[in-house]
Amino acid sequence: MLKNKPEKLQMFKVDYSVLKNNKIVNGFVLIKSVKDKDKIVKLAKLDISTNERAFIQDVKILKIKLF
Repeated sequence: MLKNKPEKLQMFKVDYSVLKNNKIVNGFVLIKSVKDKDKIVKLAKLDISTNERAFIQDVKILKIKLF
């Protein structure tokens, strides 16, 4: 039987661009996640769309860096 190992969380800096009110807004957000690009992108898009009050489809991830 395999034991569930807790995965180590790391901090990532995610640079983004979002179209808001017909203007492009650039910024960054810090995400604590496991080292899996799909999970990082999913969490970042959700967080950014909530903070910027924009549609999740308008969020474009530019760069992901280990912080």
